[in-house]
Amino acid sequence: MKKLFLAALAIAGALTMSAQEPDLEAIAKMKNIKADSLAMMLGKVYGTQAAMNHTTPDARKALIKAFDETINAEKLDEQYSEGASLANEFFRVAQDMKKRNGIEMKSGSFAQALRDRFADTTIHMAMNQEVQTINNEAKKLIQELTAMHADTTGTVDKALVNLKSDSLSRNMGRFYGMQMQAMIKQKKLTAEQQAKLLEGFNSAINVDESNKPLIDGRMLGNDFNGLQQNIKRQMSLNIKKDLFTTTVINILNDPKVPTADEFKAIDTETQGYFRQVQAFAQENSPEALTNRTLGKKYIENLMEKDPGYIQTPSGLVYKMTNPGKGNKFEANDKIKVMYKGTHVDGKTFDESKEPVTFAPSQVVPGFREALLLMRPGSKMTAVLPQELAYGARGAGQSIKPYETLIFEIETIGLDDTAKDAKDAKPAAKPAVKASTAKADNAKAVKPAASKAKKATATKKAAKKSRRK
Repeated sequence: MKKLFLAALAIAGALTMSAQEPDLEAIAKMKNIKADSLAMMLGKVYGTQAAMNHTTPDARKALIKAFDETINAEKLDEQYSEGASLANEFFRVAQDMKKRNGIEMKSGSFAQALRDRFADTTIHMAMNQEVQTINNEAKKLIQELTAMHADTTGTVDKALVNLKSDSLSRNMGRFYGMQMQAMIKQKKLTAEQQAKLLEGFNSAINVDESNKPLIDGRMLGNDFNGLQQNIKRQMSLNIKKDLFTTTVINILNDPKVPTADEFKAIDTETQGYFRQVQAFAQENSPEALTNRTLGKKYIENLMEKDPGYIQTPSGLVYKMTNPGKGNKFEANDKIKVMYKGTHVDGKTFDESKEPVTFAPSQVVPGFREALLLMRPGSKMTAVLPQELAYGARGAGQSIKPYETLIFEIETIGLDDTAKDAKDAKPAAKPAVKASTAKADNAKAVKPAASKAKKATATKKAAKKSRRK
């Protein structure tokens, strides 16, 4: 079994919470306050960017109209809205590709490929295999088109550029057509609902591509719908549409044209606040509240029943069942250890079958503190409150966020065969700095109105927590 506790996470100590019983009513009120503030700040980001891109009154008026129509689409027509959002996503990608790579994508080729793939139910290729094939093709086309765009010799074959751009547009259409098929299966859509899905797509894709205010207004509305869903799913916060919309429209109704520096300042402030809200939501999620409460009660009951347990100023609770002999270990010592780790419910999550060697500097704070209290031959039961264990991150699939952990530890002695600690290859990668971990975690939803990839930082954080 992997030695999960060896992945020392410095972030755990940075995300400590009060051990008091959670005030659920106060937490709910604070969630609403933070959600409202975030809605308005996000509105400022998106509204400011839209105002920078559309400076005339007529353009802004057209953008507001398209934005308002998109954001207030009838909720009863869920499939219609889903279809329209796919078209809006194409325009977003097309704008991004033109800006970054000089690639002109074609809505007609995209739409036809999507409809063809959507109608084709005979494909027997596994979906993940089809995704991989499409992605590989797209990657190759983008590389080739980017190289052509960068060629300033004047020898580039424009017909070939158009052909490859057309292929890339069809490539994207096949991908979204496949996504629509997956949606049909997942949601078990009726024939009528499938027709609505396609109707919504057709209505949004068949627009005048030169009408930038119309396209940007629709994308802005689509952005909010996506943001609202992601924030609710990831943080259990309800971002109010009216606060976001009012903020956006007020900025667009102001004849002033924001500067790039003003936008940067607003965007930076919003991203900082977003990270704060994300941390608050994580610390006060139902799972976090439950695990912290269980850990607190476990420690209270344990110390009440057994006065042999000692609690250190850091919060570590331990009972030395064998003091051992000799000097206490030091931070860089290489120590032979046997251990068993359990949850508060008594279930084992990790156990050494034979002695393992590592230094106190290589493990989580609570385990480190316990080892520095021990000598060769010591035996101890150590209870690590969540802030001294893995805190908000948890570890792999076995240790959930904010879990209190119990370790039975036996130190065999120093490992004389190990290299000196400063030269030894660590059993785990160095601790992740709290600032870095927080920044990575905050990327789950980017508040800026950019064409960000939708890769979740949640996956990144999970990978990091499993590293050894």
